[in-house]
Amino acid sequence: MKLFKQLTALLCLTHSILTVASGAETKPNLLFIVTDEHNFRTLGCYRDQLSTEQAEVWGAGNVVETPYIDSIAKNGALFDRMYASAPVCTPARASMFTGMYGHQLGIPNNSNKPGDGKYLKAEVTTIAEVLRDEGYMTGYIGKWHLAEARKDHKAEWWQPYPVDHPGHNYGFVDNKFMFNGGHQKWYGIDADGNPYRAGKNPTPNGTDATGQPVFKDKRSDDVKYATDWLTDRAIDFIEKNKDQPFYCVVSIPDPHTPDEAREPYYSMYKDMPFELPHTYNAPRPAGTPKWQMPDGKAKTMLNGIPHYFGMVKCIDDNIGRILKSLEDEGILENTIIVFASDHGDLYGEHARMNKGTIHETSARVPFIMAHGRSNSAPLIPRGKVVREAGNTTDWMPTFLSLLQVDCPEVAGRDLSPLMGEKIPEDWDNVTFSQLGFMAAIDSRHKLYLAAKAEPWLLDTQVDPYELNNLINDPAYADVVKNLALELQGYMQRTDAESSGITDNLNAILSKESN
Repeated sequence: MKLFKQLTALLCLTHSILTVASGAETKPNLLFIVTDEHNFRTLGCYRDQLSTEQAEVWGAGNVVETPYIDSIAKNGALFDRMYASAPVCTPARASMFTGMYGHQLGIPNNSNKPGDGKYLKAEVTTIAEVLRDEGYMTGYIGKWHLAEARKDHKAEWWQPYPVDHPGHNYGFVDNKFMFNGGHQKWYGIDADGNPYRAGKNPTPNGTDATGQPVFKDKRSDDVKYATDWLTDRAIDFIEKNKDQPFYCVVSIPDPHTPDEAREPYYSMYKDMPFELPHTYNAPRPAGTPKWQMPDGKAKTMLNGIPHYFGMVKCIDDNIGRILKSLEDEGILENTIIVFASDHGDLYGEHARMNKGTIHETSARVPFIMAHGRSNSAPLIPRGKVVREAGNTTDWMPTFLSLLQVDCPEVAGRDLSPLMGEKIPEDWDNVTFSQLGFMAAIDSRHKLYLAAKAEPWLLDTQVDPYELNNLINDPAYADVVKNLALELQGYMQRTDAESSGITDNLNAILSKESN
């Protein structure tokens, strides 16, 4: 009996040592894949949430199949009402890594010129700094877009830093392959091991071991298309750090413009009979606000959309490679995988391109996450669809909550309670987006206010094309009042200032109180 107890104790000790050494049972990995300017209708798991008409706005049957991204949603949770805190790159990205709104950080929109101060300051705490201090290896691969514009804005800038703190890495220990911005399509590593942006027309140079095309230029025989190249770097990071807990961001610049998909992805869709979205030619009577008017960029959208679809398909295939890498390294079941985008792309809807408005495909973003594929106690429920509203400020506190790491005080909130069996009774189902305008958003309505424009109320359930202003409809009086009060609270909590918007807001509240 004594010998049995000694052997049992020894086995328990051995198990404990192995557990501590691997960190597998105590610290899940967090792999965060974020795309840029991504229309959620191009993802199968989001089309599943829509009517056929809404899912196929570019013509019946004209879709991109995305089985690997869809598998993350199937094995985890899909947030169906997730919004960019600001539907443009820099403030949206700032919010996802800090839990704060862009205007709170001095970054209300993109940095356009040196000295404008629109960059993430060194004193702001990022999720990477929090997790690094908790023992995580932190890495960033791809587009950052949170440093200030430089004089030569076309020049490469690897390992970007705050202009007043050279060398600061925002908490990302491995940031060798982080670059500040740009949407060039080809990258390589030179003879000295340094990453660089390749030219527009590298020479074909066969295929690699995975079957992907390789190109060459004067600096390297191993140039690849951006999404492929960044995926290679992500797989390298996973292999290198598989034996320790890690937080890795893979920031893919596609499907942002320029619309240029490598072969064979362009040819997959070049013969699709694409059509203009229903709202492209929607009636626009006198008095239609500017944000509902054509922007002049969408005239050639039918030429670009085969490339856009091709870029999305290339992203999905490469996510398949990343998932396989996690499985091959034996860490898939201990990894939280997140797929999201910084903002959307109207891509012809309302005869507009890109982002910047409150429309669904501009401000609403994909956000899905899963904890492994088959472990018996996942931190994220499988097959869950969350209908409550959230935004990019909520991501940091949600991630830290799942990892059981304390979060500093931020503007965002932990969304993990929404993944439970029952929504908390006191949950406030309203979120916000701001970019010149301010908007309060719930599971179906959006109250839009701007300084020099008529307030709008949109009901995305009865008017999914977002063409009708319901602000003066008596049936929506309570909705307008509730969202106006929520917006007033948001402005007070976050010091969001705009005299014109405040005046419009006060007018609504005064009207609703009479």
